[in-house]
Amino acid sequence: MQRLILAASFVCTAIAQPLSAQSLDAPTRARVDSVFARFDRTDSPGCALLAKRDGRTVYARGYGMASLELGVAITPQTVMDIGSTSKQFTAAAIWLLAQDGKLSLDDPVQKHLPELPRLAAPVTLRHILQHTSGWRDYTDLMALGGAQDEEVTTAADAITALGRQRAGNFAPGAEWSYSNTGFFLANQVVERVSGRSMRDFLRERIFAPLGMTHADLFDDHARMFAGRAPSYVPGASGWKVAASNWEQTGDGAVQASVEELGRWDANFDAPVPAVGGRALIDSLQRSGTLSDGTPISYAYGLSVDRYRGVKRVQHGGAWAGYRAMSMRFPDQRAAVYLTCNAGNANTQALAEGVADAMLARVLGPTDAERLRDSLALPTRAEFTSMAGVWFDATIGRTFTLVPDDSGATIGSPQGGPRRRLMRVGDGRFVATPVQPSPARLLWDAATASIVQVPEIGARVRFTRVRAATPLSQAQRGELVGSYTSAEVPGTWTVDAKGDTLRLTMPRRSAVVLQPTIADMYSADGLPIRVVRDARGRVSALSVTTRGVRDLRWVRAP
Repeated sequence: MQRLILAASFVCTAIAQPLSAQSLDAPTRARVDSVFARFDRTDSPGCALLAKRDGRTVYARGYGMASLELGVAITPQTVMDIGSTSKQFTAAAIWLLAQDGKLSLDDPVQKHLPELPRLAAPVTLRHILQHTSGWRDYTDLMALGGAQDEEVTTAADAITALGRQRAGNFAPGAEWSYSNTGFFLANQVVERVSGRSMRDFLRERIFAPLGMTHADLFDDHARMFAGRAPSYVPGASGWKVAASNWEQTGDGAVQASVEELGRWDANFDAPVPAVGGRALIDSLQRSGTLSDGTPISYAYGLSVDRYRGVKRVQHGGAWAGYRAMSMRFPDQRAAVYLTCNAGNANTQALAEGVADAMLARVLGPTDAERLRDSLALPTRAEFTSMAGVWFDATIGRTFTLVPDDSGATIGSPQGGPRRRLMRVGDGRFVATPVQPSPARLLWDAATASIVQVPEIGARVRFTRVRAATPLSQAQRGELVGSYTSAEVPGTWTVDAKGDTLRLTMPRRSAVVLQPTIADMYSADGLPIRVVRDARGRVSALSVTTRGVRDLRWVRAP
């Protein structure tokens, strides 16, 4: 818990008032404040906001409390962990070394980190910075091995976890899949090539030249950070402190206030030559392509897309109970920066709410507004042919389509809220109410499958599967036993208690295996697939998450 100690400079105050120098008109300020209304109280953690137009801050204030224990309010100067919003700083560090002539973005990673295994085709620095490397996510690997958020884990632990890997999720450059491993490895490359810690490199090459005097890097769980707020997550009886003592850097770990992030933002509008100049800023915002030439929206630590018709450059972050967002609209010279210490803060939606207020005159219609006039009920033949349970083997997602008198609803096999399926033309469907950047569902009659077509990114194909049915005692007995993986340490154990199957992972309590579809289970949210041999016998358990695909634990003889 030491990483969350509060500096003595905190003074107990009421909720911070907006800064005096403002240029948003009163109605716009009121609309912005309404976005954060649920956090704007003295018994809740919350967020700090900084909004900019034309190179200057037009609104900055805090909503909610930096410390519920001490009664300290959030201000624009409150320091928080910005999670994966840190990735743009790691990418900038690599580009600075490239400008220095000390590396190339097309260098194989093993040129600088020779101890890493070679999984398939060469993985380059460009691959790891654009999430196209295929490397499994080290955070998932360590968690699957039993590591807890509160434990102290180091860069050496992550390197060890990656050193055990014998395969990746896909061939380098073939796909885009978000992975913290790439930016963690980029951090290691910076340290090897520069001969300095990432903390020192960022301070000397980026933070100090830009006047980010309180920005820092969490690479030691015992260090204190002046002015930093602890983070919180909702609990059964109210807010509780959320802490993580993982010391890996590069994929996250920057500690900063929105006021200091505003100084980083200024470097996009007027690049400082000592911090790479215009060449660095242009490089960070250059979107990538896959090996087959397919464009992706991810650049270097930043995602470049469009929001309501205007160009947007953004990246969110989440770690422990911290949440963050940097969102820039370069053509409008506008930006929104958020840091939050409330684990339920949706910084994507919050930042878009601020943008909606600030840029109301230039933004186009929302996704829901664009689709509203084209929505229609599916025909009976359409929703009948699509009814059933659907599974995506790529990342293990499952959904159900259930027909009713007025069409079909879409939801999870585990229950919960359901949404109505509507047709938007051209054999494409969308779930309503329409969410931001909605993915279309395309019925592929030739293969009797459903294809998810996002506005940006790769298509995902779902195949029809059988729903789960109650297991007999013999079927439960098939799964009982011990399982081990060559790539993750520790033994997994499945036992049966009455009618219930339970999974025990290293250093964790037993959790119930809840059937989802045939030969698929959920272990407290972790998807577990049963693998059978040619004779139908259980041979392994397979896990597919956002960060790992088909990672197997083989059943002991």
